[in-house]
Amino acid sequence: MTIDQKIQIWNVIGTWIAGAATFSAVLVSLHLARRTEKIRLNAFVGLRLLFLGDGSPSEEHLNFGVTNLGDRPVTVTGVGWKVGKRKNTRYAMQTLSGHWTSQYPIELTHGKHADFLVSFTATPNWITDFVHGFLKDDLKTLVALIHTSVGQTIEVKPEDELLKQLEKAMEIAPAK
Repeated sequence: MTIDQKIQIWNVIGTWIAGAATFSAVLVSLHLARRTEKIRLNAFVGLRLLFLGDGSPSEEHLNFGVTNLGDRPVTVTGVGWKVGKRKNTRYAMQTLSGHWTSQYPIELTHGKHADFLVSFTATPNWITDFVHGFLKDDLKTLVALIHTSVGQTIEVKPEDELLKQLEKAMEIAPAK
């Protein structure tokens, strides 16, 4: 093999390597671009105690906590519930109560957090009303919903303590 032939072979190899590197760069840039478009929320739904520290008694609340983990700002337009499967699915929007709750719509930029609260002082029968008016006997399929302004809805499994309280309310006074 002559030196010219070896140079031509290395030219072809170099072209293939450059093509593979360009293709990889395009894939990485597309991945990064799509990642910034995605809504990434960290959310929980559970029971919380609020201590004001001014000598007043603590207040128990239902708390929908939402934190934006993505680079894109997210507007939360509401929170609610879903229960059931397929044709038997039921939805409910959650109203808020209490002095310390965030109100929707609220825009969350990267790293910002909002707490949507239902005060059990302002609505003392919330658990029993929720169990008998909406939940009925379908606790296993219950999920909380976080609605956004771009039409995406995030589903969140309620925390165990809230599920225990709901189950307890079902046992105390079963639905008619």
